Amino acid sequence: MQLAVYDLVGALFAPTEPSSASRHADKLFARIRGIIKDGCADPDFGPHDAAAEAGISLRYLQKLFTERGTTCGEFIYSHRLDHAAHLLHRRALMGTGQPLSEIAYACGFRDYAHFARRFRKRFGYSPGDHAGKVAVRARTAESAF
Repeated sequence: MQLAVYDLVGALFAPTEPSSASRHADKLFARIRGIIKDGCADPDFGPHDAAAEAGISLRYLQKLFTERGTTCGEFIYSHRLDHAAHLLHRRALMGTGQPLSEIAYACGFRDYAHFARRFRKRFGYSPGDHAGKVAVRARTAESAF
């Protein structure tokens, strides 16, 4: 009987493999990232909306992001800016005259000034300078051949 008690106590404190709870959290986090990617073009979309759509509390959503070293709000902005960079890159390659403000609105920003500040802070240059950066990369790539 004494050995059975020791085995039970040892099992309680023994290191375990990644728990099913952490696998569940990883799957949930991947689902939340998808929810954010689908909803972030809406300027009103925020952490509350992501939590509600995922069916979890805002506090748990915050915990999931904190465990990964970021916040939900920053993740949303990051995704919006990545999408904007992609659209600006496409704009430069295709030579379209799409207004920069239209790209900002398509990425979930309410006004161009806020978008331009966040873009410059993230990438180190303005959205308008992005076309020049793409053209320089394209010329460099062509001269390599």
